[in-house]
Amino acid sequence: MYTEAELRALEALQGESTVSGLAEELDRSRSYVSELVTRMESKGLVHTSREGKQKRINRSDARAIELFDSFVQQYTHIPFPELLGGATLRILYYLQSPASATQLAEQVGVHRSTVHRSLSPLENRGMIYKSDGKYTLNDDFKELSTVAREFAHLRHRHRIEDHTESFTILWESLDDCLVQTRAEIKADAFLLTGPELFQAYDLPLMARQRRYYLYSETVEEVSPAELCCHMLVVDDGTRSQSYCLLLLSEAAIDRDEVLQAAQKYEVDEQVSNLLEYLDTEGESRSGRLPRWEEFRDLADEYGVAV
Repeated sequence: MYTEAELRALEALQGESTVSGLAEELDRSRSYVSELVTRMESKGLVHTSREGKQKRINRSDARAIELFDSFVQQYTHIPFPELLGGATLRILYYLQSPASATQLAEQVGVHRSTVHRSLSPLENRGMIYKSDGKYTLNDDFKELSTVAREFAHLRHRHRIEDHTESFTILWESLDDCLVQTRAEIKADAFLLTGPELFQAYDLPLMARQRRYYLYSETVEEVSPAELCCHMLVVDDGTRSQSYCLLLLSEAAIDRDEVLQAAQKYEVDEQVSNLLEYLDTEGESRSGRLPRWEEFRDLADEYGVAV
């Protein structure tokens, strides 16, 4: 997420500075710090401005940096940049509750040895302990997981701000996020989803002048299972759930795939209700689902077999 060098510079950057001033503070060359500041700006950690020939550097006012500062100031004897650089912040993102090295490795996408190597220095300082084979943050350092999540949120916001000024993040994970905006985003990592994508399955659904994108550097296309979950994140009203029912029927989505996606996007209950509704032909119906006769009429209208 962030390197030790970037976090060291962030720690050293108290108030406005220049490349020369920061280079002196870090005891590094001006050219090294100039490249470092460019990387930090690309990640949303700082912003710069020109004043004559001088480049003025200021830190971002993001909550992630405020939380990072609170730990640095409270525990001056702990070298947080050294401890949190590299993969450590990514791992801490998933340490809101106790987790084993295997669980953390799967969630972050690293080897178990990387988890052990990254968390060992924190364990040695008593910031983390193991219980029943699971890593757990000590009470005084539980907010480190929040710091990690806020840094990930900062990265998401900065990426999106490169393409649109007005947006809302509806859901996010360590590396991906679901975005609502009125602007069209054509960048490769932003995949169209939500109401507009239903048209690909001959299920036209009004988008109400809003566009929805999944930001992901690993996903190549939004699957029907993910589309269903995205729609429920966007709006879980009767109309949206009816169209999700049509999609589940039309695309013949694998049950395990949609349940796995539902867990990822935290819409487990809604998806389980949809599947049970279809299995029982409407006999099991939650409050927001249509009567079976109404849904069957809608399915006939679109030529979807139910």
